[in-house]
Amino acid sequence: MTRIYPCHKLPAPGAKTGQKTWLARIKETLVAFALCTLGTTIPIPAHADNWFAPLSGKPVAQDGDTLEFGFKLVDLYGADSLERFQQCVVNGKDTACGAEAWQALTNLIAKTPVRCETKALNRYKRNMAICKNANGVDIGQQMVALGWAVARTDEMPSYAAAEQSAKAARRGAWAGKFIDPLKWRQGERLPEHEISIY
Repeated sequence: MTRIYPCHKLPAPGAKTGQKTWLARIKETLVAFALCTLGTTIPIPAHADNWFAPLSGKPVAQDGDTLEFGFKLVDLYGADSLERFQQCVVNGKDTACGAEAWQALTNLIAKTPVRCETKALNRYKRNMAICKNANGVDIGQQMVALGWAVARTDEMPSYAAAEQSAKAARRGAWAGKFIDPLKWRQGERLPEHEISIY
């Protein structure tokens, strides 16, 4: 795709341009005409959008659904993990499910390089991507299958089966009770974790 340099109107012959000499007016007109002509005949390439360029390498897990490639953060598209400090209740006991989700993601990316294909940007202008390891394993789908992330089927309908399998097998957070990560970010808590000010 190319952008065409915009051409401004040239001054009409004989138009008043102040107290400039006849020679100065001619010179200005010729320069403006040359710029306009060059701009409309030589296309200027549009700059590539670096936001959507693929990312590859050995990332670090920031939480259960965020990878860091150097200074670039990438969220797993279609998989919403429990937050880093989020707790759930398993067998009547508080469990650090957010920390467990982070550990699960760390384990998934530990052995091979990862390649991420960006699908969207979130409101923080962070890349939301489908990321796979060198063996072709979809990391977001795997986090859902392990029960440490919920499927966002509006983004990735294919993750629904992985979530149903995790629920049926009571894997990960599905072994107990937890708040959907989206609602948890909005302040909702399990009754066991609500703080009373009275």
